[in-house]
Amino acid sequence: DAAKADFVNLTTCGKGVVVLHHAIANYNEWPDYVELLGAHYYLRPKTVAGVAKARSQYQHDVNFKVKIATPDHPVTRGVEDFEIHDETYKGFDVASDVTPLLKSDEPLSGPVIGWAKTNGKSRWVYLQLGHDNFAYENPNYRQLLEQAILWTSGRD
Repeated sequence: DAAKADFVNLTTCGKGVVVLHHAIANYNEWPDYVELLGAHYYLRPKTVAGVAKARSQYQHDVNFKVKIATPDHPVTRGVEDFEIHDETYKGFDVASDVTPLLKSDEPLSGPVIGWAKTNGKSRWVYLQLGHDNFAYENPNYRQLLEQAILWTSGRD
């Protein structure tokens, strides 16, 4: 409990957080992390607020198009829609209080695949992309990651 409180305090007091790829599934039984992240990935079927949720899905090695949802945001500024070879996630919930940054109409993916939000004084960014070297070799992904780090640290 003390470690959880420390994590919440650290990540709401002004320290920026960039969450990548698999980390959407971290601590998914801990409501505070789900709230801070702005999404819930289901490792197994679950009922949430009376609604049955199936296990979230993933698919390796998919070529798909990433659409920039908010082109004027500091994280996405200067990045245009692009294609990437990466892993997709589907069947996770995204909170209504996030700012969608990246979207996809790939059937094997959820529609919102990157977002920004603030928690207290801290800026958070989640990027679904980043499974392996194919993502890191993509210059658009590298630019998004760099700009996410700068924005969450307040140096945008």
